[in-house]
Amino acid sequence: MDKVEASTRVAAIAVCVDPTTYDAVSYFLAGIPGAVVVGNLDHYASAEREIGRELALGRARICLIDYDRNIDEATWVTERMRTEHPDVHTFAVSSSSDPEVIIGAMRPGCVEYLIKPLEHERVLDALARVEAKQKEKARSRTRGKIITLVGAKGGTGVTSLALHLALELGQEGQRKCLLVDQHPALGDASLYLGVSRHEYSFYELACNPDRLDEDLLKGFILRHDSGLHLLDSSDTVDATYGASPSAVEHTLAFLADIYQFVIVDCPPGLTEGTRGCISTSEQVAIVMTADVPSVRNAVSYIEYLSKLGYSSSMIQVVLNRHSKKGPLSDDRIEQSLGRSISVRVPNAFNQVIRAINSGTPTSSRKSSFGAAIEKWAQEVSAVPTETRTDMPFAPPAPNGGLRALFGM
Repeated sequence: MDKVEASTRVAAIAVCVDPTTYDAVSYFLAGIPGAVVVGNLDHYASAEREIGRELALGRARICLIDYDRNIDEATWVTERMRTEHPDVHTFAVSSSSDPEVIIGAMRPGCVEYLIKPLEHERVLDALARVEAKQKEKARSRTRGKIITLVGAKGGTGVTSLALHLALELGQEGQRKCLLVDQHPALGDASLYLGVSRHEYSFYELACNPDRLDEDLLKGFILRHDSGLHLLDSSDTVDATYGASPSAVEHTLAFLADIYQFVIVDCPPGLTEGTRGCISTSEQVAIVMTADVPSVRNAVSYIEYLSKLGYSSSMIQVVLNRHSKKGPLSDDRIEQSLGRSISVRVPNAFNQVIRAINSGTPTSSRKSSFGAAIEKWAQEVSAVPTETRTDMPFAPPAPNGGLRALFGM
């Protein structure tokens, strides 16, 4: 295998490509400054692991897979590349011009289909399209902030808080803000905003990480009158998607290159999709209410995030429906969590339910609920982006947890 340097402009590798085609590819790329062909793998099995390692330093990474030798195994490798290495651009090469064969190669993730014998101009055009996508992704030097909201348990009001925070951060279109409904099925964000359900969901976008560009994104976005953009969830009960955590991370990173703020509304629990959202977020907000199950689960979330290396400042504990006369005092909750409550959102249950039923979010900053959201948004926008540290913050102290709630 040829060596790939960090300065390599285009790094390409072939999988089971016949010698004549491989020689043509090598000849074509030899005329491109900064391009290198790493080699030609003679097997499909485990190819995706070798490809990721060999192409690691290339700025634009290309994998050419021969579909003539074994179409089933070629399809398998393409699918693996799509989930494990979404930033590698996969080209199918084949002697067949049958539309069904072409569709069969594009569906699992190939971005280009090159017919043998390869033509110089077609190969150069395909490479030019890849480099154009690379430049589009790199055009923004300032990455937006990703904030993930997850409920300590069901019914804590995550969706309502997520959309109101997103609306406040957007401030009538002054900032580019995106709300992501990350529920795999039957999320409520579009309903709460009073917009029609979208045909395509966030997970369908995440299942196409190698095709991400702004033109594709436009077909997925819902637009609210305030200027807020929304990526909807599926409206079917049994929707299932195979997007890996790495594909979710890649998609959110792409979105953060376009939007100043990306607010992610996650369901309770640490699904693969939620873990992908958390791992790429600058801040994670654990939304809880003043009850024992919420406290117990919030403690578990904090311990999990500490093991991942999230600092205390990157985690927010949001106490929703807060009341001074609540069933658990703030002091007892904080003692159990081993940390302070970051945000208190007053109990405005009737106000929020009316907003949900009408499809019109609460807009009054004069209410205690609106004032709390405004303050939260100001804090979010004021905190600079922070990276995770290798040293986790301390988890809840031994005298915290549920024992603190019961005076043990």
